[in-house]
Amino acid sequence: MKLTDIAHNAAHAISDRSGSTPYIMAIEFTDKDSKGKPAEGSVIIQMPDAKHYHINSYDYRYMDTGKDILAMELGAFFECDDDLDQRDTMIETINQLVATADHPKELITD
Repeated sequence: MKLTDIAHNAAHAISDRSGSTPYIMAIEFTDKDSKGKPAEGSVIIQMPDAKHYHINSYDYRYMDTGKDILAMELGAFFECDDDLDQRDTMIETINQLVATADHPKELITD
């Protein structure tokens, strides 16, 4: 799936969320050098409630993020056909789409 499609799907899920159960969305990227195998990196979107979200970029795959994240309910898992160097672009695109949505959510920052 392409970056723009995933970003739109993720932003839509964030913006239209009304439930209060925490969940996450995981995005893994391909590694062009290995001809499409998963790259050692991911983007995780955490939704602690219906009004807030947080996005982190990791230098390892979703399955290696740790027990605390893996224990959270997985709302969606996306495989992005774009290379790992597009993680920041993915995050920026999602944030822009959420900010301009009909029901924008507050970005939690560290």
